[in-house]
Amino acid sequence: MCISTCPTGAITENVPFKAGPLATESFKSVCNFCSIGCETEYHHKAGFVTRVTGSNGLINKDGNICKLPRFGYSYLQDKTRITQPMLRENGSFQPISFKKAYEIILKRVKAVQPDENAFFAGARLSNEEIYLIQKMARAGAGTNNIASFHYLERGGGYRLNAEENVPFDQLAKAGRIYLLGSEINEENGVAGFWVYNNCFNHNIPLTLITNREHSSMRHKADEELRVTSYYHFVKAAIHYLLSHGLENGVYVKDHCTHFEAYKEQVLAEDYDTLLKESGCNAETLAAFAFEYNLEEHSVIVFAEKNLSSATCTEIRNLALITGKVGKTASGLMALKEKNNAQGILDMGGCAALAPGTYNYADDTVHSLLKEAWEKDNLPQAITESPMELLEKGKIKNIFIFGEDPSGTAIDKEQVLKWFNKISFKVVQEYFMSDTALEADLILPATLPFETGGSFTNTQKFIQQFGKTFEGPVAQTGFDQLMALHKLLGLKTDFSTPADVMMEVAGIFQKLPEKPSGRALNFTSQDNEISLFAHGCDYLQKRVID
Repeated sequence: MCISTCPTGAITENVPFKAGPLATESFKSVCNFCSIGCETEYHHKAGFVTRVTGSNGLINKDGNICKLPRFGYSYLQDKTRITQPMLRENGSFQPISFKKAYEIILKRVKAVQPDENAFFAGARLSNEEIYLIQKMARAGAGTNNIASFHYLERGGGYRLNAEENVPFDQLAKAGRIYLLGSEINEENGVAGFWVYNNCFNHNIPLTLITNREHSSMRHKADEELRVTSYYHFVKAAIHYLLSHGLENGVYVKDHCTHFEAYKEQVLAEDYDTLLKESGCNAETLAAFAFEYNLEEHSVIVFAEKNLSSATCTEIRNLALITGKVGKTASGLMALKEKNNAQGILDMGGCAALAPGTYNYADDTVHSLLKEAWEKDNLPQAITESPMELLEKGKIKNIFIFGEDPSGTAIDKEQVLKWFNKISFKVVQEYFMSDTALEADLILPATLPFETGGSFTNTQKFIQQFGKTFEGPVAQTGFDQLMALHKLLGLKTDFSTPADVMMEVAGIFQKLPEKPSGRALNFTSQDNEISLFAHGCDYLQKRVID
């Protein structure tokens, strides 16, 4: 922030090598680190990137960016980049042609039963890439084993929390902001600036709710609530409001469904137990619940990275019963961990969801997809989760696009045990990650600005970016997926990622209207399962490290 603000250029970044005063060219793209979706500008000379600055984009209208894009660009000069397919032979990797790589993949896919294949799409990929991967799995390979390690076994609570996110530009009108489970100035720097800047300029109280002894946001908050369990803290607040009849009855009646059943289930739980597990005393909890309920324009900002999906579900329930969702400067602001974590859900990048976040098992959705993809049959919904299939060794071929489960795993041994049970592993990656080292066949990945496409940020803004830079890989990630689609017998007439989005839009337009009303979903227990750090992304881990 100081670098971008200083009018004289007296403050600059400290880098190992800085080009002298020379004219540079530049191109723009969308940041591929966190989920805020800032537009960035890359300055280069003959392909050598000398610096990265912010651009006045759709989201970061003021041109600000955080430390990740500004300082984390040295990988662009790394000469160890994977630029061609490589096949493991006699314990080492040998370069092969793209044609041979595709033939090997096709042969392997056809050699096993459809459901012995599994496809994983990372949260750093574009919407178009994720869509093509799930289509390739379902319509090409004939399996519904499509997933993302980023969300593996974490539950479905991350889907609804972004449905009606408070827009960033409404923060100025908030009456109070609650920061829950988020080290926002470190994890989402630009959003952190907006939160604190609005609090400072408009005298908005900022309450920090954290389980950390030393939070990086402590010195910026007006009030700090220390808890031991976010889940039980939120659940206790809901119990307190419902047991005292403090819910917003008019709002609930007009906008919510399943309220009575939800209330009965919540009140059946023991309040004292919830309070004890939360690590918060009765007076503090009651004060929070009462204050939050009365503040008409209250915004809860929270980070998926640090919360379970059950906690995210209950935060949404808290906002619903108090009548906060869907109003100006009121409700929730969910911060997803990766640049296109939302795209995984929107594009059908998991077994339970079809494109458009519809239930894949729905007959109407199935019929629509068969028509759009010109297929007589599509695989049915799976009966075992992707992790169960990995644990039981039922997967013979695995295809991992844009993820590094081995290198980012909390328990690396667990992941290696999965891999040891798999006969054939394909990994598409920029560099030789830990997961790439376990592969039998490596495909070279291309950067967003080498491919083009779109990301959907944490507030569901779709941001398109073009192919603005020619990379060292002869066939882009998009080209590779198109070649595999053709070999698997899929009819495609896509010449650019924009053509893919037109097919996606055509499907979305025909999807049935979703039921009205905001459902309250009860969770009986916490499900704090985080199997991978850094959004399971090699590049994010590398830059942060």
